[in-house]
Amino acid sequence: MRKLLGLLLILTIGMTCTTAAFADMGVQVIGGPETEIGPVSLDDVELNVDVEIDGYAILCPTEFAFSGRLGFYLSGHPEPIERYILDNHYYYSGAEAEFAILRVDLTNLATIPRNFLSSCEVKAIFDDKYEYGGWFYQSNYNNGTSTNYKEEYLEDTGKQNQRWVIHEADQFVIDPMYQGHYVFGCTLPNSVVNSKAPLRMIITIDGNEITYNIRK
Repeated sequence: MRKLLGLLLILTIGMTCTTAAFADMGVQVIGGPETEIGPVSLDDVELNVDVEIDGYAILCPTEFAFSGRLGFYLSGHPEPIERYILDNHYYYSGAEAEFAILRVDLTNLATIPRNFLSSCEVKAIFDDKYEYGGWFYQSNYNNGTSTNYKEEYLEDTGKQNQRWVIHEADQFVIDPMYQGHYVFGCTLPNSVVNSKAPLRMIITIDGNEITYNIRK
């Protein structure tokens, strides 16, 4: 009888441990290096070149473009279903301006989740004289996509999750060593876009100043 009770106890403990193991399958950070550094200034980041900020993030600008529109998902709707497409869910720059859009990947090097947009500022400097305020968004690569698209929007077909931005209410933190995807931009007059004078975008995240030279 004692042997039977002992066997039942072992089986119960084993089942409890197994259940607990499957209850939380996510990555759990137990610890890591505690690196304390001050904000840094990155003067001339380049496309597709990783730049590491010790203990903070690995930054990689992936694409820059001028565009007259930027697609977005409605709040709480991760699928670009047909109704949303037909409603033309895009931000438009208008006839007299263009969006300057810089897409950036950020890998979290901290040992805690981080919201890279909680303390962020974007601006564009034109010809060292004119300053334009900017904006910032997050993308969610886990969102759904659609191929049911009008011809003029074919550049986004099947890859809205990588091209469109999500609503502020749906933004999320990035866990340690995971990568987040972001869109930084400014709305600029056509005369600035078409000029040959110097133009740069400055992104400040948690005090770290990142400069991308659109034109030198």
